[in-house]
Amino acid sequence: MLAFVTVGSTRFDSLVQAALSPPVLTSLHRKGYHQLVVQCGNSAFEFSIGDASLALVREGVHVEVWKFKPTLQEEYERADLVISHAGSGTILDVLRLGKPLIVVANPTLLDNHQQELAGALSGLGHLVNAKIPGSYLVLMPPKAVAPVVINGNPQIYEDKNVHAIYDEIASHFSSTRYKVRLKPFLPWPIISAFMSSIATGWVGLDAGTGNGKYLPLPLDRPTDILTVGLDRSINLLKIARNAGESGTTREVVWGDVLGQSWRTGVFDYAISIATIHHLATHERRIQAVKRLLQSVSPQHGRILIYVWAIEQDELSKREIPIGENGDSEGLGQDVVVPWVLSKKAPATGTEKRDGPAEQQVFNRYYHMFAKGELRGLVHDAAKDLGLHMAQQPMSTLGRGVEIVQDGWERSNYYIELKCWEIPE
Repeated sequence: MLAFVTVGSTRFDSLVQAALSPPVLTSLHRKGYHQLVVQCGNSAFEFSIGDASLALVREGVHVEVWKFKPTLQEEYERADLVISHAGSGTILDVLRLGKPLIVVANPTLLDNHQQELAGALSGLGHLVNAKIPGSYLVLMPPKAVAPVVINGNPQIYEDKNVHAIYDEIASHFSSTRYKVRLKPFLPWPIISAFMSSIATGWVGLDAGTGNGKYLPLPLDRPTDILTVGLDRSINLLKIARNAGESGTTREVVWGDVLGQSWRTGVFDYAISIATIHHLATHERRIQAVKRLLQSVSPQHGRILIYVWAIEQDELSKREIPIGENGDSEGLGQDVVVPWVLSKKAPATGTEKRDGPAEQQVFNRYYHMFAKGELRGLVHDAAKDLGLHMAQQPMSTLGRGVEIVQDGWERSNYYIELKCWEIPE
């Protein structure tokens, strides 16, 4: 595989030096990267290449270094991994190609706009934000995830370990997931494609909308469809009401994804992004899928579901332990994932500046899905509702649901469904 490092038109000595250092090259080699191309610009490092290029082999990696090219598009396209400065143009070019991206903000710039952009997009899950202490490129350490066993009433457990936490961290959580002033907001490709394919005039549901970051979609025709947001966190819903940059007040409802808040079949489509994995039992997760199936039109309803996966990619911030209640046979793994909330301590004495940041850790419950588990939930939910689990037939009477696509993307499992009905 090939990794590409770029500093753009600026000078970024520490990034180039780190990329060529033995620890980074060794790490890349261990992960299967045997080629490294470095666009160094005018950066200073151990070699002087003038206007020429440099080729060498170090730590088992074939390295090529050069200063500039008229365009970097071809380099982005052939790379399996891009390591870049935090310039907005480079970031957007790479993300549009769907390439894994590690971003390092340049601390020598006069302001922190690069760090702000990198931090915002990292919070949205689009890239990994990294730093360079000394001369080494170091990725942010994975979050300490711990296995957990659920005892007692699952509703009470979720109230304490999911709902109460999101109400407490709502503002901080939203700031890491969606920047109101960030242009453009970049939804995940499959979610974006799904929302863009929705027919004009349709009305849909975002079950577990959080801060409402998907309510303005599709970005190219935001007024053509209407998505209603549902969530248990009243504090996140207050943010969701003003999601996006148009000044539009969004339609949001305070409720539970397990409740029957709607007339059956009232919506044309529904999405559930990173929500069902917060339900603490298999039966409750099936119930959530049933509610989605019941909420959309039996003739043409469409559904998209995303959940976190046990299988995390190399850019993930999480390492998932496998405990006694998780295995490789489709059962998944119950865990708690820490959220660190930093608050400024009040100033002391005569100092005008704020005191040091105080940190509070909240352990949120997640069920990390195993391969095939989400598909199994859909089959169980359809069976409970008396639906055929198949493509729409030409003649058979009845109702059913078809799996349009399912798979794994960036440490998540997803499934897209389409409902059908052949009336008597």
